[in-house]
Amino acid sequence: MTTGYSEENAERLLSKNHYWFMRFRSTMSFNKLTKSEQANAFYITQAFVGLSYRHQLRNNRRWTAASVTEIITKYFPRNIAADDVYFNAILPVLRRYFRFLGVQHKISNSQTLINAVDAIDVQQVTLASHDSTKWSEKKRAGMHYLFGVDNGCGSLEMNKWADVFNMQVPLNLNGESLQNAYKDNDKVIVLTPRRRQDAAEKLRRRQ
Repeated sequence: MTTGYSEENAERLLSKNHYWFMRFRSTMSFNKLTKSEQANAFYITQAFVGLSYRHQLRNNRRWTAASVTEIITKYFPRNIAADDVYFNAILPVLRRYFRFLGVQHKISNSQTLINAVDAIDVQQVTLASHDSTKWSEKKRAGMHYLFGVDNGCGSLEMNKWADVFNMQVPLNLNGESLQNAYKDNDKVIVLTPRRRQDAAEKLRRRQ
């Protein structure tokens, strides 16, 4: 590890995690996750690795109970633009992933990290993700897109934005979870995929 942040190191760590996840996906442990957890699992593990390095300069060998707790309870909610389905999947996915990494000898303290995950309340994470006063500027832009706020960007531009600024977590819409999370906000209009496509087409015609 270097003493400062390096895009080269970040890319290397994410590529390594991608390889590990492909192996994890073939395990019985992965198959025991729910369908929604499986759908979000890759993006959760990539975001965890990326956030750990960006905010703590830690690779897998340097993860600790305290660092894991901070990433899950502070940096996921502050930085990742996603719906409740994604945030509800973080704990079960990471619990199984840490077990897998321990078996593969990629980490030496898997049970310690699992204990840290088990000590976190999933509602704490989800509710923290709703606190717009704590959102980073990049998350705010992503959440505006999820809410259907016209930010002048079409879906292709926002997909590229998600790769760069959202730790590769795609801005997929889960309308029901967003409506439930923000049902008291009458200024939020949640787009269906068809309505978003129509909106993107209108934006293209304006340009």
